[in-house]
Amino acid sequence: MKKSIVSLSLLAVLGMGSLSAQAASTGTITFNGELTDTTCDVDVNGQGADATVTLPTVSINQLTAPGNTTGRTSFNMNLSKCVVGTEGGHSKVSAFFQPGSTVDLSTGRLKNTATTGATLVDLQLLDASGNYAPINVGNTDQVNDMAYVDIDQATGSALLPYAVEYYANGQTTPGVVTSSVVYNLQYK
Repeated sequence: MKKSIVSLSLLAVLGMGSLSAQAASTGTITFNGELTDTTCDVDVNGQGADATVTLPTVSINQLTAPGNTTGRTSFNMNLSKCVVGTEGGHSKVSAFFQPGSTVDLSTGRLKNTATTGATLVDLQLLDASGNYAPINVGNTDQVNDMAYVDIDQATGSALLPYAVEYYANGQTTPGVVTSSVVYNLQYK
């Protein structure tokens, strides 16, 4: 009887091993990317790579319901010293806005990080190169969805136009609104 139980146990273990082997690979995922040793120098609104964009003071009466926006404020990333037209050089550029603690990844908007600030309000970034499309901050869709700007072949410069605006998540309350976002440049 003991031999039968041991034999059955051994068969069960071996049978499980073959079941897991049957659930083996069903495909392959290949990841491709590129690293470059060149980039452009960035100047945001004449302040350098790190900058502050100040939105206007607005009334909470303009932000009373989810989806209300106001206070749209433009800012430009002026790029210079971009390497173009050589091996490894790129002809188009845009910004990629990174995920982080200030980003609501479910909405792609920037959270208000002021500790005693306004409530029910985010900041929404916009691609100002065309129809002011909202930017889904932190989302890899930016790789394909962002408008890439041509780098001037003669000067190695480009202008990336963006905007930011208040975005209501409900009836807002008065207070300070502040946030930040980390960015890098992406090339084509």
